[in-house]
Amino acid sequence: MAGIPLALRHLEDLIGYRFRDRSLLELALTHASIEEEHNERLEFLGDAVLDLVVSALLFETYPDAREGRLTEWKSLLVSRATLSRLGERLGLDRWIRSGGNLEKRHSLPRSVYGNAVEALLGAVYQDCPSESVIPVCRTMVAHWLHHDLAALPENHARMQAKQTLQNWAQTERGSIPVFHLTDFHEHPETQAFQVSAEVGHRSFPPAWGASKKEAERRAAWEAVLELRAEGSLAG
Repeated sequence: MAGIPLALRHLEDLIGYRFRDRSLLELALTHASIEEEHNERLEFLGDAVLDLVVSALLFETYPDAREGRLTEWKSLLVSRATLSRLGERLGLDRWIRSGGNLEKRHSLPRSVYGNAVEALLGAVYQDCPSESVIPVCRTMVAHWLHHDLAALPENHARMQAKQTLQNWAQTERGSIPVFHLTDFHEHPETQAFQVSAEVGHRSFPPAWGASKKEAERRAAWEAVLELRAEGSLAG
């Protein structure tokens, strides 16, 4: 993390673009903690490009989806969590330059990965000839987010599991789900919560999460899956 390796060709292979101006690539990998010219302007630009190409990809990939659903799915794809995971998959920690307290850490904060992804996209937008820049950026993002794009319906359903379970409970049982903490583990650097969902007098399989909120969402998903399997809830 202390400096950028001279051989950046491997990273170019990973992101799917060969830079004409290598200094733009280096700038995209320079965190503001260096206290010199850094990647925040490129991050700003990349954020706008990402919104455009992801919107176009969703529009074509899911022609039957309504505007509201496309908006929700776009939010998932361009979220900090998704971009941070992408940055980790690309192994950007090998190339990101950081300074100050970040340089002393064993690993970078996840947000730094996501910011670098946007900065890389901004750098490509600046480097690529204008007549081909949008198709190039679109192809890159489609490759980067291929699995996330395909998994959107399932991931969205998981995120909405509590609302789905609540709607079913109110319609079919005239009640609302209740979530019970059934187990808890605390470790030196983390916590884990086990939660089960109950509707009426029926309990569903429990689920673990790093927070109560996450465990409740996962428990609701377990309930949704069970209801789907028995035909009580449409998939």
